[in-house]
Amino acid sequence: MNPRIPFLLAVMTALSACSQLSPSLVKSKYTADEVLRKLTFTQPYIVQDSTPVTFSEKKVSSVVNKEKFNNTPWEGATTGREFVIVEYTDPKQKTEFGYLYQVYLWRDCYLPFFVNRGDGMGQHLKYNGTSQPYYRVNYSRDIHVFKYPTLVEPNQVLDLMYLRRENVVSNDKVNVDTYEFKADQSRGVELITMKEEPCRGNIRITYTIKVIADDAWIVVDHVKKSVRYNCKELN
Repeated sequence: MNPRIPFLLAVMTALSACSQLSPSLVKSKYTADEVLRKLTFTQPYIVQDSTPVTFSEKKVSSVVNKEKFNNTPWEGATTGREFVIVEYTDPKQKTEFGYLYQVYLWRDCYLPFFVNRGDGMGQHLKYNGTSQPYYRVNYSRDIHVFKYPTLVEPNQVLDLMYLRRENVVSNDKVNVDTYEFKADQSRGVELITMKEEPCRGNIRITYTIKVIADDAWIVVDHVKKSVRYNCKELN
């Protein structure tokens, strides 16, 4: 038997296991990654893309005592409310509790509410004591490739930068490849400025946007069109 066959089978099995994750667990992992990136100032442990991750799906089982849960990570819990624990482990990094981090998220809204560290330190994710710790941001399909942050602080400002490319194809026609912000289709965001400036023979477009509400949507369309010099767009 070819000695590489068992290795290839192991790789295929691992890839198959990853591909079978439910959409909810994929979203939990993505959200947890964003949380850890924003908490870099507290991290004594290193988390990389290859760090093993496991998931626990649980419910609040005890009888809820609202006074008991006040000013704790479990504030807002109700009996039976579901949550997900995303746990990062690495045998090369020894910790007291055997994991690097645990990120807790409410399953009905995928908001993180607590982070456990492997040395026993925890952090309650609360913003100014009253608001959600982060706003979630969704992006149109055309700009998913840019990997913009999906969790931001309330009223955080984002700079979205693109290149507008113009290619002359005849004496009176130009092909244009650009990105256009759609204010009428976006929600939960506010366009502050749109700036154009030369960049290596193209035009760099910067949309400066403020996220003003949770579950915001930023819609930017990737547009390809042909334009004549007399500004009449071709079909």
